[in-house]
Amino acid sequence: MRFAPVLIVLSLSIFYSSVSLADKVGITVDARKTVKATGGGDPRILASNTSIFRDDRLRANSSGNAQIRLIDGTKIVVGPNADVKIDDFVITGQTVSKLTVSATRGAFRFISGRSKSSAYSIRTPNGTIGVRGTAFDVTITPQGTNVALLRGAINACDRSGRCQLVRNRCDYVLIGRRGVKQDRLNSDSLRNRSKSLFPLLVNESNLNRQFRQRGSGCTVKNARLAPDRVPEQQPRNIFRALFSPRQPTENLNSPERSSPEPNSPGSNSSEPSNSVSSSPEPAAQSGSAPASAGVPNNPGNGNAVGNAGERFSGGSRGNSANAPGQSSVSPGRSGSTPGENRQARNQAERRNN
Repeated sequence: MRFAPVLIVLSLSIFYSSVSLADKVGITVDARKTVKATGGGDPRILASNTSIFRDDRLRANSSGNAQIRLIDGTKIVVGPNADVKIDDFVITGQTVSKLTVSATRGAFRFISGRSKSSAYSIRTPNGTIGVRGTAFDVTITPQGTNVALLRGAINACDRSGRCQLVRNRCDYVLIGRRGVKQDRLNSDSLRNRSKSLFPLLVNESNLNRQFRQRGSGCTVKNARLAPDRVPEQQPRNIFRALFSPRQPTENLNSPERSSPEPNSPGSNSSEPSNSVSSSPEPAAQSGSAPASAGVPNNPGNGNAVGNAGERFSGGSRGNSANAPGQSSVSPGRSGSTPGENRQARNQAERRNN
């Protein structure tokens, strides 16, 4: 019978040790300065390879830093002045079906693990943060809960149930009394303040590599402002492109270009109906105008050069009295055209006969 109390003590110690092992949810990868843990296990100051238990309340001083990895791969950085507690932790194999982290003050970083997004929930005095495969920094101040999104997406809700879906890297959210306000970390109104507001973004050299998110780039002025997810462009309609009417192109050698419009520069309203521009072209002979006589700034005879924009017909300038080949009686018509002189002589001979 003397051994009965000893057996009872041993059985109780084994029972409590098994409970403690079952409640172990993670381990400290690294810890610097002062971060204390109370509640889930014996009161202790965190160091490397310190066990973390469910219901542990982690408190850091103004320079505290503890980097914790949970069973499902979730990572938590307890930053300066943080007060973080692991409320609910339900293990299902190598994942968790429920993980709730409550924070009341200070700064911390949360990086989700391999469990389903619906299993994670972050509670603050101002509202809740729903996790969607993401990484973000949180700083709780008297003004509200400040969130800096570093990767993925979150659903930020205030205590009244008003929510804002945030999905762009370097986005900023303030959950306060007036609802959810969204901005950019590098905006003119926030850029200088964000460096002091989120201390874990300023310098990540103190963090283990697996806890870094290259968040310091979010506070520079030329940080990328475009969303991470580029909206899909509508596919081009090839049938519309093939069968849509084309715009007409201007042709210098077209009839519209070679003959002047009425009341346009180069036209003569007092010119008779049998003007050179409307008469048939004479047969090509030696010394006649070349084929390029209808091109602007090229009269065709090499002796006169027109102004830009003037139009020519038959190798003469129709709006200039000084152009070669013009007569004083009918400006714009040549008095020595070989074809017209021969026709006049033939008509005179028929009258005489």
